[in-house]
Amino acid sequence: MPFIHHHRPDVPSTNQWAMDWLKSEAPHRPILFTADHQTEGKGQRERQWHSERGRDVVMSLVLPVQPHWTPASLNKRVALTVRSTLLEALPGAMNERSVLVKWPNDVLIWHGAGHYKVGGILVENVWRGSAWSHAVIGIGVNVQSKRLTQPYRAISLSDAWQSSVTPHVLVEQLAKRLIQDLHQPFASLDADYHHALFALNETRPFVVGGRTHEGRLTAVDAQGTGQFSWNPDENAAPPPPNRLTSSEVQWCWPT
Repeated sequence: MPFIHHHRPDVPSTNQWAMDWLKSEAPHRPILFTADHQTEGKGQRERQWHSERGRDVVMSLVLPVQPHWTPASLNKRVALTVRSTLLEALPGAMNERSVLVKWPNDVLIWHGAGHYKVGGILVENVWRGSAWSHAVIGIGVNVQSKRLTQPYRAISLSDAWQSSVTPHVLVEQLAKRLIQDLHQPFASLDADYHHALFALNETRPFVVGGRTHEGRLTAVDAQGTGQFSWNPDENAAPPPPNRLTSSEVQWCWPT
């Protein structure tokens, strides 16, 4: 399905640009918003998404809601499509476990002896009265920027794999794959999503309610809620709930 493409050199946020545009428009076809640079990129929990001018993917894709979508299934399918698109750029010596999804919305790639964040996804939903009418799918991917010197655990495709892909080419690939995949029935979605999840069933620390607890993410259910199994606390503190939304739990990373 063809899409309309709007581009600006600079915007505060492509998602905010798309959301503002939808206040006066109700498109029946895909609309792609891109920029060379955004000054107030949006991430989860009101965090800012940083990019380098002309060196990273900065995009938001507006799609009319399809009957087979739910908010949770849409988020899962978008993450899997971003992952599969990046897998196509893998060096021959790497394998499919080199690209994983960290619940709920990060894409990680392998470098050295661990996984690093290469991309983030922010899906925002638009409602017309009580009807879910459109989804704004915001995607940022570190393509050619330099990330290994940053204080947070991030990397770019060129840092990790010496990839020669350009942001423009990757944007086109992502938009086309998303439009194709999101219009198809979501067959085997949960199984595919769990197969692609980072650290599934691995014991690691999480922060819940301001305290650090050891436990395992065992599944993400059809509503997008994380299912956890917690280790006994050595201080006899009560364990967190076994079902948590992504806003209630924070991953811990080695320093």
